[in-house]
Amino acid sequence: MAEDESAQASDRETLGTELHVLDFPGMAPVPLSRYLKGLGLLRLVAEQRDPDAVGWWQGEQFHLATVLNRGELESFFLDQYRPTPIVTPWNGGSGFYGRDEALSVIANSQTQRWSVYRQTIATARSILSDLDLQGKPDKADKRELVQACRNRLPDEAVAWMDATIVLTASDVAFPPLTGTGGNDGNLEFTNNFMQRLANLMSPGNGEQTPDSRGWLQSSLWGNPAPGLVKGAIGQFSPGEAGGPNASSGFSGDSLVNPWDFVLMLEGVLLFAAATAKRLDSSSKAMLSAPFTVYSSGVGNGSTAETDEGSAARAETWLPMWSKPASLAEVAHLFREGRAQVSGNRVRRNARNGVDFARACATLAVDRGIDSFQRYSFLMRAGKAYLAVPLTRFAVRRQAYAELLTELDTWLDGFARMANDKNAAHSFPSALRRIRQSIFDYCQYGGPRRMQSLLIAVGQAEQLMVHTPRAREGVRPLVLKNPQWWEAAEDASEEFRLAQAFVSLRAGDAGAIRSFLSPVDPTKYWQWIEQEDTARVVWQSGPLTHNLVAVLQRRLLEGVRKANASESSDTRPSTKELGGSKPFAGRVSVPLASVLNFVYGRVSDVRLGELIWGLLPLAGVNPPSKSQHELRALQAVGSWEIPIPWAYAVSKLVCSSNVQLARVFGISQVPVPAELIPRLNSGRVEDASHVAVRRLQASGLSSPFFHLKRIPITPQVEGLRLAASLVFPLSTSDLRHLAIRTGVIAEEKEKEVPVLE
Repeated sequence: MAEDESAQASDRETLGTELHVLDFPGMAPVPLSRYLKGLGLLRLVAEQRDPDAVGWWQGEQFHLATVLNRGELESFFLDQYRPTPIVTPWNGGSGFYGRDEALSVIANSQTQRWSVYRQTIATARSILSDLDLQGKPDKADKRELVQACRNRLPDEAVAWMDATIVLTASDVAFPPLTGTGGNDGNLEFTNNFMQRLANLMSPGNGEQTPDSRGWLQSSLWGNPAPGLVKGAIGQFSPGEAGGPNASSGFSGDSLVNPWDFVLMLEGVLLFAAATAKRLDSSSKAMLSAPFTVYSSGVGNGSTAETDEGSAARAETWLPMWSKPASLAEVAHLFREGRAQVSGNRVRRNARNGVDFARACATLAVDRGIDSFQRYSFLMRAGKAYLAVPLTRFAVRRQAYAELLTELDTWLDGFARMANDKNAAHSFPSALRRIRQSIFDYCQYGGPRRMQSLLIAVGQAEQLMVHTPRAREGVRPLVLKNPQWWEAAEDASEEFRLAQAFVSLRAGDAGAIRSFLSPVDPTKYWQWIEQEDTARVVWQSGPLTHNLVAVLQRRLLEGVRKANASESSDTRPSTKELGGSKPFAGRVSVPLASVLNFVYGRVSDVRLGELIWGLLPLAGVNPPSKSQHELRALQAVGSWEIPIPWAYAVSKLVCSSNVQLARVFGISQVPVPAELIPRLNSGRVEDASHVAVRRLQASGLSSPFFHLKRIPITPQVEGLRLAASLVFPLSTSDLRHLAIRTGVIAEEKEKEVPVLE
């Protein structure tokens, strides 16, 4: 020990001029064993040789800055390294029950390098004798044994216990990194650790074995190994576990480099677990391991819905940092290793992989971390668990990620319903799509991925529409933060059209959502008590059919509300649909976007998906900035797009009375009852004449009205024309239509294309 202290003091004197930066090709983020080797290297060098050594990750390799050069580093491990005394007397395969060669070799050794190990084994045997334990302890005895070991074993041994087994209020718990208390199935970690030490150094004088140097150079620098030892490495490196296709034959043995195994377990000691009371939960105290959460079967192509629950122990997110950090800093990082979900004045601990991704996207993790290598401990080979590497997740703030907290309550309810054993398989699939969308947004960001999340939520609501039982425990999702509009805005035609559609004001017809989903027409945030099957008109089928169905039903509901004497189950006998005409919207859509819809230049599938996805925002006005930008788009591009005559005159009729009063100064233009059906059936020219007669009857005139025949663009479908009438235009665009039809004359109006 005195020689070591003298060497460290000498090293400090030359630190400023003889600092060596070493990179280790044998230590990488994947597989887990190589990551742990990097931690073990830093810990051992800093604790036993160079206290000021610092380490970091760069170029998929671990780097170390130390006063030791390559040769001195090798000499330290070969001649001076003192193994951490790790024991697990609570395990049947630990070597303490019956004759065990590996444990006996260390217990009877003479080398000073194993002195603390010998003391630890002796103390453990004394504890077992005092407790009269002759074999593997049962559940009741295990807790007493673990408590005694924590009280009496040397501090160096307790560090291993902190990473392996934890005392809870009434039982013991196991951090997933070390299996079930230091063993993985039949593989006992500490006993194999002792065997590997015997491969590396002599128990008599502590000198290196003939192959030790070659194994060390392979472990550190990636050199070819002189010959590996037959032994298991367990869950830490699935590719080295042997079995089928592990060699040139049909099957191969599990081979291990002893230094790989030793450094790997030495690195595990930085993962000190503890029990923590989750302040956001009423549950009992639960195990809290560094950067460890419940498993989520999303975020990677190799996982599935089944990779949750009993099929997975947990998942661990291993931090990657690119700035040099000392052992004290790294130890603090793991000791405080937690991630928190934050946003909307809410902060709670991450519970699963999706929550952890959200924490990364809101920077609610420890600072200084560049990325995480995500691992999930999954049941793969029979009933064995393997550390499966998943996503490399960069830590960077994603704009609007805080909005996701507004989904939490609804998503928890939907998850409970979807995970019920009686739920149809479509509901767990819908839940997975939502979680996958959240994960993708947190990882990559962008409005299209936010749209994908909203679309996934909309698909979940579509399932509940047809499953009354599913609606019993899940309320309709209502989003209140207007920033959702900004987060999902991608300037696409589909988004603008969907935004305008869901923004239609209730008026006399009721909430727009009530025509797609069985919500209360006046309280769209709750399901209707007695379902009105006539009101919910949106069905599976073409988008245009559904838009026309909503348009017609809203007109009918407006008349029913305005004329209380009419039966709710009979169609009005009037030839015109008056009322307040429910065509006003909180947001208007540019005329050019509507014309692109008319000409089939938008994706009907995506538009339909976005309509459902944006329904939770139906009662929220977009931010003023977004509205200003939208107004700037009014009439842009519409000068270059031919406007179908049938659309122009029909839209003048099918606009809100408030807008018509602003444009024409008239109080009301009723909608002829036959207008929409004629468009819907393809009788476009007849529908045009119906609209013209209605405008004339309202006191409006145009030189075009006296033409005997109005040419119609052949490729424009009447059904699409009818569907396009549901999208609200701005007053300026409506005035633009009036000018183009000749109803309004405006001086110095630029030349326009002839109406098609």
